[in-house]
Amino acid sequence: MNITLVYDNIEHQNLTAILFDEAGYTVNQTFSTDSPWFTLIIQESPDLLVISIDKPDNDLYKQLTLLREKISPSVIVLTHSTDHHVIEKTILAGADSCIVGKLSFERLKSVINIAIARHKVNLKRDEEIMELKQEVESLESRLSDRIDIDRAKGVLMQSYNMNENDAYNSMRNMAMDTGNKIGEVARNLISMSKILN
Repeated sequence: MNITLVYDNIEHQNLTAILFDEAGYTVNQTFSTDSPWFTLIIQESPDLLVISIDKPDNDLYKQLTLLREKISPSVIVLTHSTDHHVIEKTILAGADSCIVGKLSFERLKSVINIAIARHKVNLKRDEEIMELKQEVESLESRLSDRIDIDRAKGVLMQSYNMNENDAYNSMRNMAMDTGNKIGEVARNLISMSKILN
């Protein structure tokens, strides 16, 4: 597992690296919060990002949110803050786990496993939400096409004294002849009728 550590001071870097070493994990790269760590992490694309800091702030929350849009590592934030809102804000910003206070190496493995499992669940949920959005967009597009097709049928029926079936078949033939979708043909007919009237 490719693990990246971001830290705000040397003490946090050393303690966290030792903790991971004792638990049997190797930290592959470390970046200070004073460095351009956000850009470097996007380039490295680690499996697990560990952020060890005194207290998360609004800048970190923004960076975690942006990070989720670029790459998707599992994220664990280790903090010494006693602010009870820190965990909620950190998770909402995109971390998979937020540990307040000291963490033993014995507990670290379960924290990592939980963070990875939660990350997989979140990715699956995001995929399902994206699929639902695409389905809604497809349904809205089909509904819009249906409305336009009905309006265009009305135009053809009124202008050329066609029945509903003939009007629809006429549009379908135009769609096949031009290589367009029938909804696009319908919109073109509606636009032309507005120009001619």
